[in-house]
Amino acid sequence: MRRRFGGGGFGEATTTTDTYKVGTVVVDLFDTKSKQLIWRGSSSDTLSNNSDKNIKNLDKGVEKMFQHFPPGSSKK
Repeated sequence: MRRRFGGGGFGEATTTTDTYKVGTVVVDLFDTKSKQLIWRGSSSDTLSNNSDKNIKNLDKGVEKMFQHFPPGSSKK
């Protein structure tokens, strides 16, 4: 969507508005005995119209998320 503003002696300015979709995946791991949340990981990224690209980005996001698992680990 483009909007033009002008007049009033201030010149003319163009404003551009872009709309995009963001996908988020959240992984919660619970202790089955205590039913307590042990760990939560999440990843977000802008979605593409290309499903192959979205799958590749999801794989990268999950891989990055699990670099911080198990809790307290220093894996990089």
